[in-house]
Amino acid sequence: MMHRTLICSIAAIALAIASAASPAESAHFDLSTNDVLIDDVIPIAVSGVSPGAKVTVRLRGGLDDEWTSSAKFIADDSGRIDLTRMAPVSGSYKDADAMGLFWSAERKATPSRISDENDVEASPDHWTLTAEFGGAVVARASIRRRAVAAGVRMTPVRERGLAGTFYEPPGGGRHPTLLVLSGSGGGIPPATGPAGGLASRGYAVLALAYFGVEGLPRSLSNIPIEYFGSALRWLESQPSVDPTRVGVVGASRGAELALLLGTAFEGLRIVVAYEPSNVVWRGCCDRAAQVAWTIGGRPIAAMPPTGRRVSLEAELAEIQVERIHGAVLLISGRDDGVWPSSAMAERIVERLKRNNFAYAYKSHVYDHAGHGIARPYTSTMELNSRRHPLTGKTVHLGGTPAGTAKAREDSWRQMLAFVDEHLRDAATAPAAR
Repeated sequence: MMHRTLICSIAAIALAIASAASPAESAHFDLSTNDVLIDDVIPIAVSGVSPGAKVTVRLRGGLDDEWTSSAKFIADDSGRIDLTRMAPVSGSYKDADAMGLFWSAERKATPSRISDENDVEASPDHWTLTAEFGGAVVARASIRRRAVAAGVRMTPVRERGLAGTFYEPPGGGRHPTLLVLSGSGGGIPPATGPAGGLASRGYAVLALAYFGVEGLPRSLSNIPIEYFGSALRWLESQPSVDPTRVGVVGASRGAELALLLGTAFEGLRIVVAYEPSNVVWRGCCDRAAQVAWTIGGRPIAAMPPTGRRVSLEAELAEIQVERIHGAVLLISGRDDGVWPSSAMAERIVERLKRNNFAYAYKSHVYDHAGHGIARPYTSTMELNSRRHPLTGKTVHLGGTPAGTAKAREDSWRQMLAFVDEHLRDAATAPAAR
């Protein structure tokens, strides 16, 4: 009898130890939804594990799971792991961050394609989360992340010499509208960038190419400003566009262009410039591309080549931002590796102040971020190893992955609020022309 009692006691102790050492069979992910936009925060949590259990949460995405990240957590006293408030003890990122697994995701191999220096990294649509303990998967969940919300209509534009994609939000009537411009990589701005994000929030958007596609210049060279006037007139003719509420968004060379367009077209109600320049630069990225922009067939004055910086020429190259007839938002990083965007943003602000600019303006400058500030929650792990699509040279965007991720998150909220205030909710004004 004593022997049997001893065996039962040992078995009970072993069962208790096993129960304390491994997650319960009820382990599961708590997700409020599994179908989101790529810029939506996903409050990831795992419940039903044993208090104090060390659990690895792993993220995989893309074909053959080429994107992956992971972090190890210690469950709290209720047997829960909440990524929105808990820092991992180890893993691909450090601090408590609801979306840390997404921006810290890395590819298994270097991509064969090349990327523009200011494009948002392509993000897989489908992702899988797993919670792992002792080498075994104890919970699994799938997530779909969309670049564009369901119901948004996307139409290729190939008329009047234009090349782009037109986004129309659900519902009838006329919508506030934004022209979205690419940078020195050219082509049509992707849905994963601001174009898709803004269209998903009720804005009509024309993502416009101005070089780098068939029928347009091969490189950023001798681009007529009149081309963008044609684009604005095309927008005015669309039944879903409110011609009294039109603005422009650009990044890098597209930011330089957005500021120029603001001076050229009085009807633009807002200018958003990511990684901006206060001056006009020469053409890119071809040795023959001496002139970037023209108006009336004549070159717009640009900065002279390095080593021949004549003060008068440099002064003529400065963009007359005080001529913009709408609100201005500037977004930059202090560690920009492409050009000194934060210093140039400061000069833009100084010029606006000096000329008693009559409209609203803000400049957001971010520490530990560089030339990669864009739509949030895509990978920031290849900031300094991406190649330019035209030159093939490696582009060093600057900043850190974590710093850039934080800058993307905050600047996106700031941008949406600013555009809502000064375009969506703005009083009517003369149409763009």
